[in-house]
Amino acid sequence: MVAMRKHACLSPRARALTLALAAVLGVALLFVVSPPAAQLTLSNIETSDGLSSLLYWDSGVAGLRQNRNSLPSHCRDPYREPGYLHIPDEVSRTQWVPFADDFLDLPPPSTANYPTDKIPEFNDTAPPTEILNRAPHNWLLDLVQYESILKHTTSKSESAGILDLSSDQRDLVRRVNWIHNRRLLVLGDSIDRFMVQFFCEDLNGTYHNTQSSEYGGPHTTFSCAIPYLNFTIYHWHVASMYPMRPHWWWVSHIKHVAFEDRFENLFKPVWNEAIGMNGHTPDLILFESGLWDERAFRESYRNMKQPDEDKQDDETQKKKDAQRKKTGLGREGRQLVWEELEFFKVRMNKFIKYLREKFGETTPMMYRSLTTRRDSTNADLPTINMDRVSRALMARHGLEIFEWASLVRGFSTHYQDYLHVGHGPLSVTWANMMLYYLFRATGGIDYDGKFLRFPDPVGQYVNDGKSIRNAPTIAVPEHPDTSVEKFWNECHEYNIHLGGR
Repeated sequence: MVAMRKHACLSPRARALTLALAAVLGVALLFVVSPPAAQLTLSNIETSDGLSSLLYWDSGVAGLRQNRNSLPSHCRDPYREPGYLHIPDEVSRTQWVPFADDFLDLPPPSTANYPTDKIPEFNDTAPPTEILNRAPHNWLLDLVQYESILKHTTSKSESAGILDLSSDQRDLVRRVNWIHNRRLLVLGDSIDRFMVQFFCEDLNGTYHNTQSSEYGGPHTTFSCAIPYLNFTIYHWHVASMYPMRPHWWWVSHIKHVAFEDRFENLFKPVWNEAIGMNGHTPDLILFESGLWDERAFRESYRNMKQPDEDKQDDETQKKKDAQRKKTGLGREGRQLVWEELEFFKVRMNKFIKYLREKFGETTPMMYRSLTTRRDSTNADLPTINMDRVSRALMARHGLEIFEWASLVRGFSTHYQDYLHVGHGPLSVTWANMMLYYLFRATGGIDYDGKFLRFPDPVGQYVNDGKSIRNAPTIAVPEHPDTSVEKFWNECHEYNIHLGGR
């Protein structure tokens, strides 16, 4: 108490000097006390607001914990920035609008005035054009228009006439030339499969389930091909992180559950189809697991029978089965227990390593964050648990996160059933995100509504001819750069920070 009273009597200047000295001594003590393996080095940087900011490099952590202002502008991921999902009447024009500085610095509207006796009134208007123009590009809308041009070039019908390309159409042809011959691989569940299917339908592509010697149906491999673009997406179904097929598995035609078994028996036969232009890997991989794990955890408890239970009469067994569905680990609406979390962590960790072993350390890979049910309740708690575990693992492995689930959460009217996101603005958002990351992986930079770089073109796909006039000439290099790992790595280190909750 005496020391506190003395400090209170110091002049403001003396108090400031005392605190500054204490701070310096504190930093010095940090270096003296800390063991060598945990030492920190500190350096000053100049931020955009002219203030010095400290950067901490922890020798035990792979990466800089950086001030947001130190991030190269073109490496900021707009889909990980806070923003607004703009859904106009024309659904194909749905856009994610990040809250950039332009938005934060907009002049205050009169409705926010204080003091006032006027009740605020609001109109349903779109974001200002200058804000929309800085949103990430709407690639799906481009491709819908481009696909119709390509279809016209191959039309043999005289009634189709001659398509005289306008200036905007010529720009469009130049802009989307890069999409040809790309391959995307998606490993996940039916939520992902529906997104692939909807994308295919939007571009008049063809999709089908791969015929397997084991069984047919949607729980195998699925592909979407856009013939005019030679662009293909493959979906490989992941049936949870379980390491074997329990006798109680609820889908009888699924013979292989462990991802290791599914790779050998289902994915290996179609492996080469997913190889991209670099000749050895897909151009981009999205992956996740959670939906089937949640069901498996519940079913596991519901099917745990006591040694003498088979001797009981049917009525008694039915009552016990019903009780298991409502109580204990068999009930819906519970969190995962700790042992389930540990199990999922270990298996997901192995899954990540397995993918790296199969596709290489440098292939662009992203974890697709987990969606919740249409009417989110306690039943989503296991999904949220697993998503958090997965996020921690992605940070450990240095993998980026495809934050689609965060963007679409809450839009329950756009679900097609209690579980699956429907065909509409949320699937458009998935498509635009996927194409944004594919553009980046193949060498493009889309930042702040501008294209700073395009991938190397690999061919001229729209030519002047009998059906098309005024097609642009595209300069194709003799040896186009298809090194997806090089382009991905350019901004990768800035987007692997731990995201979400």
